Amino acid sequence: MTLKQELQAFEQQLDAALAALPSQNWASSSALRIASELYEVMSFRSGGTGGAEYLDRGYAILAPRFVSGETGYQAEITPEANIKQLSEDLLFASHYYMIREYLYYSYNVPDSMSWTFDERRVEIKFADRSIPRQFFTVHNDHLLGSMHHFRDFEHSAEIMRLLENEPEGVVTANFEAADPLMQAEADLKLAAYFSLIAAESQIDLGGYSYEQFLSVYRMLLIKALYHRYLARAQHAVGAIYMPEEQLLDGITVDLGIPPDVGRRILKDLVCDRDAASDRVDAAYFSLMREGELDGRIVMRPHHFATAEGLVSMLRVIAQRRPRAFLDQVSNEIGRAFVRRVKAAWEAEGFTCLSEVSLRDFDPTLPDIDLLVISCEPTLGYVIYVCELKCPVPPRWAKDQLKALNKDNVSKAFRQVEVLQRFLRTEAGMSLIARVLPKEGHPHFEGFVVLVDYLIITSDNAGMFFGAETTKVINFRTLERLLRRSDGDMALIQHVLATYPKHADETLTKTMVEFQLGPLTVAYEAVTASPLLEFPQGHWRSSPDRQAMIDEFVAEGAHPFDVLESRPPDAIVVNHASRGLVGQEVQED
Repeated sequence: MTLKQELQAFEQQLDAALAALPSQNWASSSALRIASELYEVMSFRSGGTGGAEYLDRGYAILAPRFVSGETGYQAEITPEANIKQLSEDLLFASHYYMIREYLYYSYNVPDSMSWTFDERRVEIKFADRSIPRQFFTVHNDHLLGSMHHFRDFEHSAEIMRLLENEPEGVVTANFEAADPLMQAEADLKLAAYFSLIAAESQIDLGGYSYEQFLSVYRMLLIKALYHRYLARAQHAVGAIYMPEEQLLDGITVDLGIPPDVGRRILKDLVCDRDAASDRVDAAYFSLMREGELDGRIVMRPHHFATAEGLVSMLRVIAQRRPRAFLDQVSNEIGRAFVRRVKAAWEAEGFTCLSEVSLRDFDPTLPDIDLLVISCEPTLGYVIYVCELKCPVPPRWAKDQLKALNKDNVSKAFRQVEVLQRFLRTEAGMSLIARVLPKEGHPHFEGFVVLVDYLIITSDNAGMFFGAETTKVINFRTLERLLRRSDGDMALIQHVLATYPKHADETLTKTMVEFQLGPLTVAYEAVTASPLLEFPQGHWRSSPDRQAMIDEFVAEGAHPFDVLESRPPDAIVVNHASRGLVGQEVQED
């Protein structure tokens, strides 16, 4: 058998085992309720999402059954046997989720995963190091980013104290004191999300505006925070069950959004039978709907309070209404992404030019998304030519693989190659001379310009692109690096050059095993790893910086003395004549 045939046969076994899980024959809404309660309880016990992450993966796999409205065994949450059985089924479904990811990688990217099939054992390992590095990078960014973003929010204990003895759903003096604190936390969370579109944006998402969606989402987020705090304060953790009409009344009264508009928004926020039949993946949803007529909407407060709902919503719209997404959303996100990345560089003192047109040189050339110019007092200038790609961040393997599409991240590498060839020409060198400051370098008429290239993405940190030579970084990693750099371009260059090595050395992998009939299946996964933070730079804020520069100039040193050998894409500029007097290009 070929590897593909072995994978297909193995996938059939996996699908059959999933279909045979005992809970697949339960009444769907009873399974939904028990699974939702289990997730919330496990999140509470583990003190966060980490301990419940496997349950969430299994939950996403079993969700089409949960919302189906099918009849069957009416499982109650009180018998321990029911809890044990569904816990086991969710665990298997969690393994199924991971193997599904690896199968998608293997079918679409040859040699991404290593598969070994023996008579009684299947073993799956990462063959492409960029895959575990991606998992690690996203998790590392999330933890360090959250620590930074919420560093000044110190009201959680106060909210817990205020709600400790309060009746649920009753407006009391303590609730009124806690409410603005929870609203502030909700706004802080929304600012941490993939919030590139302006909150007041009127772009049409399909019968409702982005502003209306965000208002509803914020209301639900505050509701989730309230129930999470209340449950923890009173040790009564669990899911929340909301009749849709009750929610719509609140949306109309509190937000002034008509019921028909509110209903359309909820349709895109809630996983229901239509979502399952349309094959909209349940990983995009935090809210579920019971499958019966007039079924309630089920909220897992902890999950909703920690899920990145803005990304998920955009994914749903892109799948359900692709034309509307392309016409209304895609360009808006792209422009906002350029502004955000540009602002991050400028905050550290760098000069930036965005959307630099090259049509005057050649109408077939792509625009340069972002030019970052760093004046280096003892060298000249370092210029980063940045290509930006901002697809909506992925939720699972099928989304991640879209980076390989010809109009996605893969396109950036080819565009960089075109720009590299152009900038090595006489016309390209004249462009570089044109973008340098007109007043000239502060210390030298002759100096060196180092040109480097960088791809900046919304999520991809080089996943599937390990063979490429152009560096790739996602914007959250970049923002953290820039904050830590203190404007030190040498530090930035060093981190960009060495990050893959340090990430690979830091991340921790483990082998996870489960039974598939007579087979033992063992697969490699990234597990809890040490955090990888960037060194703190001390350059622009250093009290000794100016003295070092003055000493360099006073001693008659020159930028050419800094370079032991000329690196690739180094350009020597005679600024007095506004021309380039020489260029030496070495191949990497």
